Amino acid sequence: MAISKEEVLYIDNYLKFLGIKYIDIRLEILDHLASEFESTEEQINLGDFLRTKRSFVKRYENQWQKAKHWAHQRALIKRILGYFYEPKQWFIPVCIVLFIWLHFKLFPDLYIAISFFATLIIPQCLHFYIYYKPEGIHKNIQSAKYILSIMALPSIFMYLMGIMAPILKENPEMFYIYWFFALVFNIAGLQEVIALKRKIVKTYSKLISN
Repeated sequence: MAISKEEVLYIDNYLKFLGIKYIDIRLEILDHLASEFESTEEQINLGDFLRTKRSFVKRYENQWQKAKHWAHQRALIKRILGYFYEPKQWFIPVCIVLFIWLHFKLFPDLYIAISFFATLIIPQCLHFYIYYKPEGIHKNIQSAKYILSIMALPSIFMYLMGIMAPILKENPEMFYIYWFFALVFNIAGLQEVIALKRKIVKTYSKLISN
């Protein structure tokens, strides 16, 4: 049976009542429930139908969140690997090697240390800036929450410095390798953050225009 606009609004309000406040996930669940209700052959009250779907809604939300989180982590790893096997991506690791080599050849140890810590901290600051600008989107669309999780893996290089410092200090080669991979992970993370933010802004604009 065909579903009316009023019934669609009823489903939307029911999802809000259940606490599904983010419009992107609410739209997915609404579409699923509306399609299932339309395909129901027997006559059934919409309210009664929705009451049987309460556990499904919560389960769908939890599964959706887990799927999004791991999808972004896989995308980050894929981008990092792409730096080494996709010729069009080689520009980034080559630039990183050149950047580190110039530091090794031209600058004193103090400057190198400052530059090293700056390259670990600045990407994390840019990450938060990208997340909170433009303001408001992260409050209305669930997908935006996962921008905050993308840089978790790159941030490990910064958090491990307390443990790694003695080893890196005694092994300059290990220090430059560590710095190389820290830059690779941070740049790849920022690329994923920017790509996701653009996608979210596009999705958000589409959703609020409907």
